[in-house]
Amino acid sequence: MSQAKVDKYKEFKKNRKEELEKERKAKKRTTLIWKIVGLVLAAGLVVALAVTGWNAYDNWKQAQPIYTRDELIIGDIAGIAETEEETTPEAETEDAAAESKGAEEAESSTAG
Repeated sequence: MSQAKVDKYKEFKKNRKEELEKERKAKKRTTLIWKIVGLVLAAGLVVALAVTGWNAYDNWKQAQPIYTRDELIIGDIAGIAETEEETTPEAETEDAAAESKGAEEAESSTAG
């Protein structure tokens, strides 16, 4: 071996521990960074799946019928029911009485 090669080998051997320590620290740092990136991506995936599942559940829940007392009344499917208040026999007699009373008041005001 030439003297230059021997000096280079001695220098390498002298600084070998520090160089190996630097390489080991760099490898640990790189491994830690990749673990953190993987963890963040996995957490993002879990959150995305949870939000998607929650939205699907919410849409399903809103599509379900509501069985309350008011909702059990069958609606006018055929469109033949009156749009205004339905008249019952009692309501008709009250309406007729109100009309006759109004007519009597109109006659008395014109007669007087």
